[in-house]
Amino acid sequence: MGRISLGRGLPVLVDTVFGWVVSGKCSDVNDEPVNCCLATSENLMEALERFWQAESLDEQQIWSKEEQDCETHYIGTHKRLEDGRYEVRMPKHVNFTRMVGESKDVAMNRFLNLEKRLERDAEMKQQYHAFIQEYLDLGHMCKVSEDAAVDMQPRKIHYLPHHAVVKESSTTTKVRVVFDGSARTNSGYALNDALLKGPTIQDSLLGILLRFRKHEVAIVGDIAKMYRQIRLHSDDTSLQRIFWRFSPEEEVGVYELLTVTYGLTLSSFLAFRTLQQLAKDEGSAYPSAQAALMHDFYVDDFIGGSSDINKAIRLRRELTELMSKAGLTLRKWCSNRPEVLAEIPEDQLATNISVAFEINSDERIRTLGITWDPNSDEFRFSFDFTNNTKIWTRRSILSSIARLLDPLGLMAPVVVTAKLIMQRLALLQTGWDSPVPEE
Repeated sequence: MGRISLGRGLPVLVDTVFGWVVSGKCSDVNDEPVNCCLATSENLMEALERFWQAESLDEQQIWSKEEQDCETHYIGTHKRLEDGRYEVRMPKHVNFTRMVGESKDVAMNRFLNLEKRLERDAEMKQQYHAFIQEYLDLGHMCKVSEDAAVDMQPRKIHYLPHHAVVKESSTTTKVRVVFDGSARTNSGYALNDALLKGPTIQDSLLGILLRFRKHEVAIVGDIAKMYRQIRLHSDDTSLQRIFWRFSPEEEVGVYELLTVTYGLTLSSFLAFRTLQQLAKDEGSAYPSAQAALMHDFYVDDFIGGSSDINKAIRLRRELTELMSKAGLTLRKWCSNRPEVLAEIPEDQLATNISVAFEINSDERIRTLGITWDPNSDEFRFSFDFTNNTKIWTRRSILSSIARLLDPLGLMAPVVVTAKLIMQRLALLQTGWDSPVPEE
């Protein structure tokens, strides 16, 4: 190891396995503040790796200790309420108390910025307010006092920032409120970091879609407000506090979300694990629905069917009855055989000619494009490659190509061609935000 002294009162240069570093004291230091900046492309490289591995076959995974702990925690803490709904607890990291720091200031600043945005967009404001009002009306959140003691024992307090996500393709709510469990506290950790994420327990999308294509009679539907039908234990609701007011003239209020919340990484596990628990608790009386509940749901979408119309009708009826026992409602029903849906009220049917499967397993990469046309019983693909900047870069091309979701490999020639474009750009060693060569 090389070592060079620069003289008395000066640092030493040391040759390490990481290269030359400067170490030691320095007697002559500039009093002016110095800014040190570090830029990384970790998230971008992770996205690029997932992009190449998207079509790889799933291997049977062995649960980690954390995942096993999460399952054990669920078994020991969930319970059934009087109305049949389920109540769950948050599985926490062993260092949870240390990891979750102060979050109040960040959440308040984010709320004030959101409020300004809503004041500039009347339509978004109206829909956002309606969303929050519905939360209140359905009892999914309640107003609290910031410094109220609970059962004489103070609870850990955490504030969730929230923002609007606009989804123009939605047939129900175009503006959705998303709660940000990844916002960092002053400890450097986010709430998501301090909670156990749980194992992936749903069947793979590939398996679900392959089974779906085998059915003579196909049926799809989705669970209305799936996460919000599952209650959170009162000891954990203080981790889901938010700021809100309906008018800038009002005082900012503090509310607690009382149900499983979209935006926390563990929510997907808690929600689907509850579906599995319902299948175990009540499924013996509904054999067709029990199997479908365990294997034919992806997030909140039911993607299944049967071999003939009578069996498909029985499956639909059983699913409806089974899920109602836990306060869950299936809606947006659609089938390639209209007879299956004859008993369903019109407001519970899908309004689109084709049904879109929203696949969003990673919040950083939103992939939406597979649609099923029940009239022709065909899969179709729809993508928007609009580039608002009109300047194509390596980053914008990757972003566009990442929207090509094709788990069945039906578009393999197109996807492979797109990935070869990314390979060629990598060989050119162009910067991620530099304009790509014209050719």
